[in-house]
Amino acid sequence: MEEAYVRSQTMGNRSDIRWVAFAERPDSSDGIRIVSKDRLDFSALHYTDRILWETRYGHDLDNVRLPQVVLNLDCIQRGIGNASCGPGPRPKYEIEKNKTYRYSFRIESYQPDRVPQPEVATR
Repeated sequence: MEEAYVRSQTMGNRSDIRWVAFAERPDSSDGIRIVSKDRLDFSALHYTDRILWETRYGHDLDNVRLPQVVLNLDCIQRGIGNASCGPGPRPKYEIEKNKTYRYSFRIESYQPDRVPQPEVATR
C-alpha cells in the first residue's frame, strides 16, 4: 500500500470500504477485522504521518520504516488535490465546514471463513 513518490507524503488510502482484515497469513485466525456500519477509509503503513512529513525524499523511507503497521481509520478524506502541483479539489470534494460527520465500526477477531455481516452496533 505504499507509493514511490519522490517527495514522501501520505499514501495508500483506500476509500469506501465495508470491511478490512489484517493477519500474518490469509488463512490464519490470529488477526483482526474491522467492519464498518456504512463505509470508511483506511490506510495501513509502516510510517506515521509525522515520519512522512519529516522525511524529505521517498528514497529515505527505508531508513525510517517502523516494524509495526500504523492503521488509520477515517470517516472522510479531502478530495485529491492539495495544490502542491496544481489546483485544489473541486468544492464538491471538499470536507464541509461546520458539519458533523459520524462513522461506526466494530473491531473483531479475524476469522477467514466468516462472511462479513452488515449489522454493526453504533456504540
